[in-house]
Amino acid sequence: MILMMLRLVFPAIVVAFVLNRAYTDVDGRFVEEWARAHGLVLSPRNRSMVHWYLRTARILRAWGVLAGLLLPALIDAAFGWRALQQSQPFLAFAGYLVGALYAEVALVRPADGERRVAALVPREIDDYLPRRLVVAQQAVAAAAVVGAAILLLVGFDQGLGGSPPSRASVVLVALVAAVLGLTLERIERWVVQRPQPFTDAELVAADDAIRSQSVHSVAGSGLAMLLLLLGGVLFGFAVTDVPVLRWTMWLPGLVCFLGSIQVCLYYGHRAWRVRRSLPKAAPA
Repeated sequence: MILMMLRLVFPAIVVAFVLNRAYTDVDGRFVEEWARAHGLVLSPRNRSMVHWYLRTARILRAWGVLAGLLLPALIDAAFGWRALQQSQPFLAFAGYLVGALYAEVALVRPADGERRVAALVPREIDDYLPRRLVVAQQAVAAAAVVGAAILLLVGFDQGLGGSPPSRASVVLVALVAAVLGLTLERIERWVVQRPQPFTDAELVAADDAIRSQSVHSVAGSGLAMLLLLLGGVLFGFAVTDVPVLRWTMWLPGLVCFLGSIQVCLYYGHRAWRVRRSLPKAAPA
């Protein structure tokens, strides 16, 4: 009885804490620190825009994380799909990614009645995101797909304490990793290259800083999900019939799981000052 009460009370406390933190108004000093870190000069015209973005993004990401944490338990209670319970960390990151994406989509709004004008300076993904992060996404996705394909060919030791993964779950991991590997960079390019809804210089500067934060949030949470998938594949090797894999694969798997947390925290909230590409010279 006490255990059942704890299982009900603890999630409620977590939800209350997360939502209270998300809906607390953004402190003015945090807005100024965020702007300073992004090299943005705040003004009366763009301060409200930055404040709105930071609060909206925090709320949407919080709801995304809560959905990833709580939906598996609700689905398990309704349909008995216990496998989802084991995927809560991945689903929490997935919820964070969805929240980050929606926060950027919600930012697209009319330019206060002004006519939208095409930007004269090109916006390239390398101006907003380190190239090594894009390469890392592709490399980890490829490693997860290849690892999952090899894992399907290896036999499992049924006598181990941990239950071996099913073929369906391994295939699902490979498919999700492949989809993320193929779409993440396209999503990031869309975030960077979507139409500029402002013409005022102060608002354009704020939009650059917000766009940089958004694309880092997408990239950080996306790479974190890929590391979780790769870590799951490596832990799958740790329950195979091959002794050397059982003895060694748990360590890189653990590194992937810990690395996913570090990547999400570091890149998801990193201040990156936009580096403008020089416009190409017009042909003579």
